[in-house]
Amino acid sequence: MANGGGGAGPQGELQLLERVFLRLGVADTDDQLQEAVSKFLPPVLLKLNSQNEGVRKKVMELLVHINKRIKNNNNIQLPVESLLLQYQDPSATSFVVNFTIIYIKMGFPRLTLEKQVELIPSVLAGIEAKPTSHQDSLLLMLMPVLGEVAKHPPGDPERKKSLLGLGEKPAVSKVLYSFMFDYMLLPYGSHPSLKSPEVKESQVPAGLSDYGWKRVSGETPIPAEQLETTKTGLVKFLGSGLLPEMEVAIHLLVAASDTRHMVASAADSENRKLGGVIDWNDPDLVRKLYSLFLGTLVIKDRPTVKPEHKRQPSNTRIRLKLMPVLIKSREAAVQFPSCIQVTFDLLFGTSGNSNPKLKMMAVQFVHQIIHHCPENRLSPIGAVILTALTRLVTEEKDNPKLRGSCYVAVGKLGLKIPSLVNKDMTMITKFFDGMSTEDSDTQLSLREALGIMTPAFRAIDSENKKYIEAMLATYIEKDGVQVKLVTIQYASDVFPHDNVATRYTLLLGAGDKKDEVATAARNALYSAIRRANNQDNGILKTKKLGSEALLPDFLQILSYVMDKAGIRMKSSYKQVVGSVTIPFSIKTGSEVCDYVRLCLWNSSGVLPDPEYLAEPQHEAPTVARYLNKLVGDGSGKKKDILFKFADLVEKMMTGQPNMPPALALLHLIGVAPKELGSRWTGKMDWLRGLLSNTREELRETVASIYGLVAGNLDKEDFERILKDLSRGFKEKQLELQHGVLLALGHSFGRRILLSRVNNQLINIQDWSLFRDSCMLIINQLEAAQNLLITGGCLALSEISRCSPLPLEDTGDEAKLDNKLGLVEKLLSILRSVKMNMKVRERAASALGNLCLGEARFPHRRLMMEKFLEAAQEIKDIELHFSIGEALVHCALGPRSPDARNVWTVQKEDYVPLETVEEADLVWLVDRLTGHLTQSTHPNLKQAGCLWLLAITKHCTGEEAVKSQLLRIQSAFMSLLGDNNDLVQDAASKGIAIVYESCSEDQQEKMVGNLLDTLLGSGKKEVNKVNENTKVFQEGEMGKNPVTGGNLSTYKELCSLATDMGQPDLVYKFMHLANYNATWNSRKGAAFGFSSIASLAGAQLEEHLPKIIPKLYRYQFDPTQRIQQSMSAIWSALVPETTKTVDKYLPEILAELQKELTSPQWRVRESCCTGITDILRGRTLDSCTDTLSLLWSDIFRVMDDIKESVRVAAFKAAQSLTRVSIKMCDISSGAKSGENAIKAILPPLMNNGLASSVTEVKAISIATLMKITKSAGPLLGPHLHILIPALLEATSEVEGSEISYLSTKLGVDADMQEKLDSARIAAITAHPTMECVTFVLQYVNASNLEQLVPRLVDLIKSSPGLVTKGGTAAVVNNLTHQCPIDLQPYTGKLLSALVSGLSDRNPAVRMVYAKSIGQLMRTAKDTSKEKLFAKLKTWYMEKEDDVSKAAVAYTFQGINRYSPDVMKSYASVAMPIAFLAMHEEKRVEGGGLQEVWEEVWNEGTPGSEGGIRLYLSEIMDILPKALESGQWTVKAQAVRAMGTVATKLGGTINPQVQRKIATMLVNALAGRTWTGKECVIRSLVDLVVCGEDTVGTNLQGRAEQASVQSMLDALFKECKKEKVEYRVVALTSTATILQHLNLDMFKELYSIVSEHLPKPKEDNEKENEKEKEEEEDKDERNKDLILQEAILSSLGLAWPDNIETQNAYIVLLLNQLEMLVGNTTRRNQETLAVSLGRIIDKYRVPADVNSSQESLEQTETVLTKTAQLLSALLLIPKFEKLRIQTLKVLSKVVKVLVDCKRASLVYLFRDEISKSLDGVIKDLASDPATKTTARDLKTAINAIQPADVKA
Repeated sequence: MANGGGGAGPQGELQLLERVFLRLGVADTDDQLQEAVSKFLPPVLLKLNSQNEGVRKKVMELLVHINKRIKNNNNIQLPVESLLLQYQDPSATSFVVNFTIIYIKMGFPRLTLEKQVELIPSVLAGIEAKPTSHQDSLLLMLMPVLGEVAKHPPGDPERKKSLLGLGEKPAVSKVLYSFMFDYMLLPYGSHPSLKSPEVKESQVPAGLSDYGWKRVSGETPIPAEQLETTKTGLVKFLGSGLLPEMEVAIHLLVAASDTRHMVASAADSENRKLGGVIDWNDPDLVRKLYSLFLGTLVIKDRPTVKPEHKRQPSNTRIRLKLMPVLIKSREAAVQFPSCIQVTFDLLFGTSGNSNPKLKMMAVQFVHQIIHHCPENRLSPIGAVILTALTRLVTEEKDNPKLRGSCYVAVGKLGLKIPSLVNKDMTMITKFFDGMSTEDSDTQLSLREALGIMTPAFRAIDSENKKYIEAMLATYIEKDGVQVKLVTIQYASDVFPHDNVATRYTLLLGAGDKKDEVATAARNALYSAIRRANNQDNGILKTKKLGSEALLPDFLQILSYVMDKAGIRMKSSYKQVVGSVTIPFSIKTGSEVCDYVRLCLWNSSGVLPDPEYLAEPQHEAPTVARYLNKLVGDGSGKKKDILFKFADLVEKMMTGQPNMPPALALLHLIGVAPKELGSRWTGKMDWLRGLLSNTREELRETVASIYGLVAGNLDKEDFERILKDLSRGFKEKQLELQHGVLLALGHSFGRRILLSRVNNQLINIQDWSLFRDSCMLIINQLEAAQNLLITGGCLALSEISRCSPLPLEDTGDEAKLDNKLGLVEKLLSILRSVKMNMKVRERAASALGNLCLGEARFPHRRLMMEKFLEAAQEIKDIELHFSIGEALVHCALGPRSPDARNVWTVQKEDYVPLETVEEADLVWLVDRLTGHLTQSTHPNLKQAGCLWLLAITKHCTGEEAVKSQLLRIQSAFMSLLGDNNDLVQDAASKGIAIVYESCSEDQQEKMVGNLLDTLLGSGKKEVNKVNENTKVFQEGEMGKNPVTGGNLSTYKELCSLATDMGQPDLVYKFMHLANYNATWNSRKGAAFGFSSIASLAGAQLEEHLPKIIPKLYRYQFDPTQRIQQSMSAIWSALVPETTKTVDKYLPEILAELQKELTSPQWRVRESCCTGITDILRGRTLDSCTDTLSLLWSDIFRVMDDIKESVRVAAFKAAQSLTRVSIKMCDISSGAKSGENAIKAILPPLMNNGLASSVTEVKAISIATLMKITKSAGPLLGPHLHILIPALLEATSEVEGSEISYLSTKLGVDADMQEKLDSARIAAITAHPTMECVTFVLQYVNASNLEQLVPRLVDLIKSSPGLVTKGGTAAVVNNLTHQCPIDLQPYTGKLLSALVSGLSDRNPAVRMVYAKSIGQLMRTAKDTSKEKLFAKLKTWYMEKEDDVSKAAVAYTFQGINRYSPDVMKSYASVAMPIAFLAMHEEKRVEGGGLQEVWEEVWNEGTPGSEGGIRLYLSEIMDILPKALESGQWTVKAQAVRAMGTVATKLGGTINPQVQRKIATMLVNALAGRTWTGKECVIRSLVDLVVCGEDTVGTNLQGRAEQASVQSMLDALFKECKKEKVEYRVVALTSTATILQHLNLDMFKELYSIVSEHLPKPKEDNEKENEKEKEEEEDKDERNKDLILQEAILSSLGLAWPDNIETQNAYIVLLLNQLEMLVGNTTRRNQETLAVSLGRIIDKYRVPADVNSSQESLEQTETVLTKTAQLLSALLLIPKFEKLRIQTLKVLSKVVKVLVDCKRASLVYLFRDEISKSLDGVIKDLASDPATKTTARDLKTAINAIQPADVKA
């Protein structure tokens, strides 16, 4: 039947078919039918190929019959495997194939699930190149089973991927993926046959084509529950890793949209697992997503798709899962036109497959399209997208969130393609309108959109700009915060800072009621000014601000504002404040005043600063010149504009007096007193009214204005208004009194100063008004109110600054009518601690100013002495500043620039009107440098330092100071170490000022003196301690001293200067180093240190290349003081930190690296912090050499003794890690990346991985891992270093604890092996090994030459367990990664691994063996031969277990990973495996035997087949093993011989049988050795399994064993003393005698008889009993064991020979009877068994009826037997024994029936009946046993002997 045609022609075929028909017909049971069908169905199907029509018809009849029988009987299994093979046969005709698939589909579901899973690869293999209908039906059949495959997938990734065999069958894979995809889309309850009554045709489900729907639906609808279960299983199959993740990604997305929760949740779970694996930017995958989303589209010029293959668009559920993926994908956003089609389908499609959520996602997708799409590709469709978005904004009124997102998208589109929005202003107008009409959330989106597209409107034509200007001016007045904020943003960002119209708009915003609007507008107005004055720009102000205009032109902005003000006055925007109407609110007007003043400074050529607004006198002469020129050169229109502005300011002051308009008025009148001041001469009453304002600062400002105006009046008017003013003082209003005092002071001061300047001398002594006014002012010094005292001091200061006082020089000190009394009064105010500090400061200023207006003030020296005396009592710094200023004024007198007219004369242009002697200045310098600065009292020291600084700063041009510069420097130097930071700061600045004032000759000497002092080489003065000395300042006790003392900062500055070879630079540094907050105060700012610092910075600029590296490091010094000082220097010298650092990056890094290992901890810490900072946002491509050194040094510092240094080093290392990863990234460029890797890898591997510091090692590993991921192919040249280093690090990272635990477990080898194996298995998940595995892909022929020797070294000499395991894993991977390239080096690796097989650790041996198995693929034939020969030698010759285990694992590895090699060398390996399988099984070593069995089973067709195949080789190896000196090996060989005999049985080759017998018999010779019993057992196996041939074959020819020689040897062994061995020998010998049917009972009995009981006298029995009691219990146990063996052997050896039976039976039964009651139950059972064997062979003598002797003997035998059986039956609670005894009884009954003699029957019956009754009646007996006993009793009673019948 197997042949398709049949051998006898058509007739023969028909006969064969008839027989099959008959066989099927007579098959009555399912089993018979299944057997017949399984046997005949495949060949019957092949008969369809017959050319004979009759044969084919017969086959069809037969198939019809089979179908009827099996179709509805699912119990009948079909031969699916055979049918699959037949189906896959390429030569099979289509007719056969078509019928075969029917039975495959019928039989496959009937198989067990396990079998179905097993056959899946075969089914998939079979569908290749088959018709589509066949493929679909078979795949549909597989769908329910695929879920089972996922339940137990292989653990090995390689086996997992190759499990289904799809890797080599891309066509099958494609069909499978497509089918599963359609299956996942199949809806529940859907089928093409189900049609709705309303619809003529079935509606194809979403995502499917008509063809796809039909192929996955099957013939009948699939039940919903079944479909759900199948889909769930399919999801698990897809996520199991059996298929490529990229291929199943879309399937899982579809599954996640399933309507059933179980399917969707399973898919979501799998999607989360694969989230990081799937590349959603893969173009092919994105195309699939679009295809699913849109369905099949008809595209012009593309091949048409058949209608049945056109896919429907996806439904809403699927789209909800697809859109998040498309939004996330960058590739999806640039695939045109699909991305646009998706967007428009969701937004405007009519299919109904959209909803609000999808529309929102569509707009988000538009965001991604705009973001990712290049401009050149976006431009053609930009207008389309814009139209769509604006349409949505118009239509989606009920969806504010969607509209907001559309607005933002428009903004992004406008930014990308400006021309879409900046050509036509309609869009921006609409958006601005929306800011007023939309809801609050949409307004935020609109604001964001407008903000995004701001840059699009910067480059527009002038007409559109004007439109936007007008629009902004409109919207700044609209209600709503958001619209105003956007307006401000556009005004600021779209237009330059000198654009007048938008500045006006911003001014309106700055006056807004809402603080956030006002703040935003002010920031926009002043942003350019702030940038220009920004401290980050450095003191040098070298930052290039470009041509950016800071402010608009003064006249232009003023004209525009005033024009708009005029318009507003006629509109509803005007404001009524008090009694006046103004165009703006007070807040807006104030901003206008400030901004216009800043524009005035800017137009005058002065860099404006908002801080100047409080100081109208700043650069007043320059501003005055500008205004004079402006008014003089222009027409009257310009003057009119100024007048209008002045009028506006006046109205604002009238309506609501405020500081900005007041300062503006003061500013205008001060710089243009003639043009503008004269306008207020008639409004003095108005000004006087303002003097009573409640704000003190406003009164002071108005008083200044009053003085400016009054000073220009003629004498008559001047005196008139001042008299009126003086009369006003009599009013009781305190504020007015204060204002009057100030106005009097400013008026007289201004009048007299102008007269003196114009040489119009006034006789002040005779001017009564002046004298009276002065006395009025002076008398207020005794007032009760501080306000009046302050006013008096201020007025007195202003008058005395400009003029001598009209008082007598001397007089009563207690009165104020003389100058001495006035001085004393002011000094008392100064010293009074009860007075307000402000009053005391004003008093100090008044004292100083007394010397300015009077050159020869008589009490100058007195004032200075009193100031110095008061120093000890004064702590306040501001007061010290005020006194310092007063001392300068006292010393200089009228020569001080403060005596000038501040509105018309610059400080540097001032020419004193009078001169004074320098004696007072000389005296003051002497006192300051001597007494005060050397004092130990902190207050004196602070005062002396600050006052000396003031004198040095303001009097350096005086000869009295120049001559004392060395002394002044010494004084300052003595203060550098003071505990007070301000004193230190002031001293350092003083030294710097001194140096700048020296001549070149003096400078060199001063530098040396300073350096000696700071660096400690000079002579130090010892401060004397007296009762005024404060050793500690308040709060200083308990503080840690700053490292290096307070002089540490200056020592560092000196080091910095001397290191550069420019010691004189220390002065520049000291200028810049300390910048105390005090200098920011008004008094402190008067010193003008910023200009000094600018000068110092300019001088240092040429030395920047040397300064910058060191200075950069000093900025991060942990000593706060040094850090602040150096940061101050840095800020002064470096305009742009980023650019400067970039420029000097190599030098800075070199400095940091050099000092990183400095002996000083703070230097090390500062370097670490500096490295962290400098690496932020940078790479070191230009400094790769330094980078390598940095890594090495950082590792050292990470183990620093100081914790703060370690912390800083760790942060630096993290920064280095980030930079290193970035530099090594392949995307940054191959060349730069290669250089970076060369620099980075050596320190990381040599210093980092080898470090014993945990943190160093951890960061090294982390860095290497990330570098390997980013560097990619660039690592190729370095792999020979990288891979070994990582492998060695794996052991070190594992930790010593686990190694210790492994060593500790050494006493339990099995436990240790399990632990070590787990350690090796765990390293695959270790970061270092993951890194190694990743980089192996870059191994190739070029780097293997260097890599292999390193691997060999690790294999041979690495001490680490996991390193060895990791190295073996690397070798394994290389065999897969690059087998061809690896081939030349396989020999070296093999040699190393083979050497490693002798490792003492079994886990290592196992992994090495596995690697050898992998390497066999690429090994040369000679290497293979050597290896197998060596392994055979090891096993046969080496005696240690380690070697044998190594051989086992090696063979296992080769068998698993290189089966072809094992097959080639099976003749060597299989005999060894066969022999090794027979090692003695041990509990602790069972695993090794399992290994050998695996090797044998995998390498042979079966046990018997393997033995036959390799019999000659086995028989060659066994004798050698038997000759071994090891007993275990001998036993092993003997057991192997037994297996050969057992498996081959009667078919064994006679020669082999004789050889085995001879070896075994020879092995019996000699003394007993451990395991020798195996020889006897193997002899039993030989005889038992070959009993038919052994007698013939063992004839004892030519030194070969014979049966007799074998038995002789066995009888000899039966006599051995060792009980255990003797037991085996006895039972085995008896077994052989039984199977050979030999009568040698006599010989056996003679051996055992001595151990059988003999009849004894009573006294002998008593002696025997006593003897037994004395015997050892162990001896007794051995006797019982031997007794059992004897009983068993006697039963086995009982012969058939009647003579022997007659000779021994009675004797034997007597001995058994004596034994039965005196032994163990086990032996009683053995006795029963042996008795049964004896009865089996016992024959009643034939002459029993004729011979009395025979009769008596028979009666004795039966009697004894009955007695034995009765005794056995009566033994209680031993059911097994009873059952065995009843079996023997049944045999006796048979004997009785056969003997046919009544006497014998009755005799036996009488003996046995009672015992049977006892069994029947025993309640403990088993019911079955009772039944058997009853049956036997009945049988005995029923025996009818022949003689009775007769």
